[in-house]
Amino acid sequence: MKKFFKRNFWKADGGSAAIESVFIIPFMCVVFFGSQDLISLITFNKKLIEVSVAVSDSVAQYKNTITRAQVSDIENIIALIVAASQVDNVQVDVYSYYMNGNTVTKRWSTKSPKSTACAAPVTSNYANMMLPGNDVIVAVSCMKYTPWVGTFMGGQNMLGSSSFTLTQALAAVPYQSKAVNCVTASGGSTVCNE
Repeated sequence: MKKFFKRNFWKADGGSAAIESVFIIPFMCVVFFGSQDLISLITFNKKLIEVSVAVSDSVAQYKNTITRAQVSDIENIIALIVAASQVDNVQVDVYSYYMNGNTVTKRWSTKSPKSTACAAPVTSNYANMMLPGNDVIVAVSCMKYTPWVGTFMGGQNMLGSSSFTLTQALAAVPYQSKAVNCVTASGGSTVCNE
């Protein structure tokens, strides 16, 4: 009887599917929901690129001077590009840079009024874009992204942080004049510097 039991025990495979599913299903769930987070991350990154392109291009189309109110109006373009549920999370800062000798120097900047500002762009490659006297308009868009699966599966323990900042910066050369100056009020002379 003992030999019969041992032989049948080692050949039995009735519960193997259940045991395999215990190991495979959690892994498949993490892969599936993780891929959803990855798709969301790629989508939000693409939307930030579109916001930066639209804002930098719109500011670059002004001739000579733009007011802070006009920049704020342009920043409202976010609502047309980003889903309504994410509009409040997206910020846009606009910078104007010029060449001061061999150094890229900030002429003016505006910060998004929503909350903390995005990180300033890295200007090391902008010198290649500037001809003598030409400015470069840079729009930096950013948002905090919180992955759903990362939060659900342990947040800081799994990802090192429960959320992180997505940032995109795009530059445009002014169209109608070599430089676009920003003033705080129409007819004023106070330079935007936030």
